[in-house]
Amino acid sequence: MTPAKLRIRMVHTVLFILLIVFLLVSVTPVLWFAVVSFQPTGGSGSLKSIRAFNLTLQNYVTVFRQLAFSRFLLNSLIVCVSGVLIALVPGTLAAYALSRHKTALTKQIGFSILSTRMLPPIAVVIPLYLLLGRLALLDTYLGLILVYVTGNLPYIVWMLRSFMEDIPIEMDESAMVDGCSKVGLLYRIVLPITMPGVISTAVFVFILNWSEFLYALIMTGIHTKTLPVGIAAFITDRGIEWENMAAAGTAMILPLAVMFYVIQRYLIRGLTFGVVKG
Repeated sequence: MTPAKLRIRMVHTVLFILLIVFLLVSVTPVLWFAVVSFQPTGGSGSLKSIRAFNLTLQNYVTVFRQLAFSRFLLNSLIVCVSGVLIALVPGTLAAYALSRHKTALTKQIGFSILSTRMLPPIAVVIPLYLLLGRLALLDTYLGLILVYVTGNLPYIVWMLRSFMEDIPIEMDESAMVDGCSKVGLLYRIVLPITMPGVISTAVFVFILNWSEFLYALIMTGIHTKTLPVGIAAFITDRGIEWENMAAAGTAMILPLAVMFYVIQRYLIRGLTFGVVKG
């Protein structure tokens, strides 16, 4: 084996080891959560107290009965799915316009859109709360959906813009020569080609909405409380109910795991879209 090939193999080996370490660090908290969820109440979340023949499903029973988990799950699904679908419409149109109509102000417009996400959420939560209160949208699905839509639009615009810019402009010109309109060009050519990117963007935004806590805590009430806010109920003045919280957290992760499994091939295509050109 030549020295060059030996160095390449050593580099690949080191990268592989680093990848394994990163994977273990990332997965260990999730595995801990899943294992502790089957631990009898009173174990204080310690793995040392777990016995193979002493595992129980009582924590999941408690979560679904006392926490009204199914109600919080429904609220989260309504808010997250609606927020993604509504935000995709203006986000796709804006991304298409920025990727196809190059002007002196295009870059400035793009940065202006992204700058709306540079403020921390805590800096705008009070104005948003007062605004929704004036509009009688507190503790409603619509109020929280509007907050998520406006907050996630910059991400959608920037991600979809990068996908659409990888489509050659000559393809647009050929379609327009054949009589295709701007709208037809978007829905018949651009969107089908960038569909993996659209799905990747939708998944990313869905995860942001699914795990969001601050806005959901302040903008919701008894009727629209989402899963992250509901799970926080296990932090009591007597301490943290680790086993019940772990069961609720594991059940919260399961829908995301199922979604990733179903659309994984589209997600991989979206993440690698535009990597190879020519």
